[in-house]
Amino acid sequence: MIEPLALIFKLNNTLVGRSLEGLTDEDIWRQPSGSGNPIGWIVGHLTEARSGMLSEMGVTFDIGWTRVFQRGSALEDRTGYPARDVIEAAWKATHAAMRDAFATVSADRLASPVTRRPVPGVEKLVDLIAFCGFHESYHVGQIGFIRKQLGHSSIAG
Repeated sequence: MIEPLALIFKLNNTLVGRSLEGLTDEDIWRQPSGSGNPIGWIVGHLTEARSGMLSEMGVTFDIGWTRVFQRGSALEDRTGYPARDVIEAAWKATHAAMRDAFATVSADRLASPVTRRPVPGVEKLVDLIAFCGFHESYHVGQIGFIRKQLGHSSIAG
């Protein structure tokens, strides 16, 4: 039941990794249109989202910062965020944590109610995991688009 959802995250791991290849620190904080979130912010946001999902799965996972990349927050100067290597290391650390969590989560746990703030249509842990996979894939698409706008190669296809 969980394997197709786990695959989405595994594919996203690869796509985000490809997205960051060849980008400078300047690139990951650039906003091609002059507004919107840059790649560095989005990867930080996804890392925070994964940390929250892992918490709902019963896994303690410390990313090293707290609520810096929250939805709706005003974009700050890049010096107000963790350094690129810190963000990337936390992102990469989620890979093993999620693989282990997916391998050990029980059917009862997947059917249990979530405790985090409500998301429309999300009642059980399995719903939250599906929503997080959708959410993450949406942002991976943004990252790919921004990368192309910065003059770099595509990440797929």
